Amino acid sequence: MSYNYSPLQASASAMIQKFGREYTFTRTTKGAYSAATGKTTDTFTTYTKYACVFDLSEQDSGGFIVVAGDRRMLAEGHAYEVGDTVSLDAETYRIVAVSQTRPAGTTLAVNLQLRK
Repeated sequence: MSYNYSPLQASASAMIQKFGREYTFTRTTKGAYSAATGKTTDTFTTYTKYACVFDLSEQDSGGFIVVAGDRRMLAEGHAYEVGDTVSLDAETYRIVAVSQTRPAGTTLAVNLQLRK
């Protein structure tokens, strides 16, 4: 007998949407290298998700290295990737660590470590 985490997932998402705000993330995908131009053709895709942002301290690190100015983002479930960027207060931050709260394969929320 297994537990159904879907209602808990919906509650977590509702709380993040209520107390957070919507952010736009950008993912860069490296394209093929062109020998003629000497450049790659990168592709940029954006997606929006709700999240809450907090200051990050050594105690919150969860084993990750914390640099001064790092931020923590508690975001709704999604397949975030290290290297994705997000704009916070007109500054661009890069995701450097992703930690999911995922019991029994159901993603409830995701902790993101952000760095300028």
